[in-house]
Amino acid sequence: MKLSKDSFKNFISQHPAWFMVLPALLLLLALNIFPLIWSLGLSFYKFTLIIKEPLRYVGGQNYIELLTSPEAWDRFIKTGAYIFISLLLQFALGFTLALLLAEEFKGRRLLTTILMIPLMIAPVASALFFRYLLDYNFGPINAILDRLFGIRIYWLGADPSPLFGLPYALISVILVESWIWTPFVMYIILAGMGAIPTDLWEQAEVDGLSFWYKLRYLILPYIKPMIALILMFRLMDSLKTFDTVYVLTAGGPGTTTELISVYIYKLAFIEWDFGSATALSYLVIVLVIFMTNVFMRYLILKRG
Repeated sequence: MKLSKDSFKNFISQHPAWFMVLPALLLLLALNIFPLIWSLGLSFYKFTLIIKEPLRYVGGQNYIELLTSPEAWDRFIKTGAYIFISLLLQFALGFTLALLLAEEFKGRRLLTTILMIPLMIAPVASALFFRYLLDYNFGPINAILDRLFGIRIYWLGADPSPLFGLPYALISVILVESWIWTPFVMYIILAGMGAIPTDLWEQAEVDGLSFWYKLRYLILPYIKPMIALILMFRLMDSLKTFDTVYVLTAGGPGTTTELISVYIYKLAFIEWDFGSATALSYLVIVLVIFMTNVFMRYLILKRG
């Protein structure tokens, strides 16, 4: 059935909302939906730019190879250790800073603004800055350690550190990421604490309740949803950490700091194995969806 000019005008006049959102829908389809579907289909094919051969359908072979690959599991374990330690450090520092900034004092707003600066700097710029600070020969940190204790540390090397025996390079990545994202944790917790009714604070002060009692029965119940959001957002963001790692160490030395995101990049743009790279990306997406559902079910929607 041919659509006439008059009928098209009538449709626009009767459905102006659809006409207004149509460009945005087409843009969303072109930039997001189509690449998502195309990459999902590509994950079931063998496709590489190194060997000149057509697309070859292999079904779930890419997924099976990745799930049985020691290299892929090694990257998942590294990523898990990185996420666990970095989230723990970010939450501990951010929560402590939020508690300190919860009370009114002179210069509080200025200090809060200053502490937010790392979050305002691009992660690439922060990584470049710390790459200079942590340099073995010329970095100020090693210069201070050498002057005070007579030691120098390969901060970006593969030597094991005292922290669970993790390489110093991975510890450096964790510290840089924590420096960047601790203000985010602090700010969200401060927002949650701001929702606590003033009369409850005043009553707690009048009753002379201890800090630990207020923390357990007043602060934590109100900021519990905020804690869940922090953990959920930071977990999802940590799984795709790439820029900081790539600028600091490029995944090295060797594969010391090759997190799952860096491994996906190397599969796609160094080994040119796009089928395996897209399959691994979708495995990460499934993991993110699963963890998000866990947080939503047990930390936000569940009461009591």
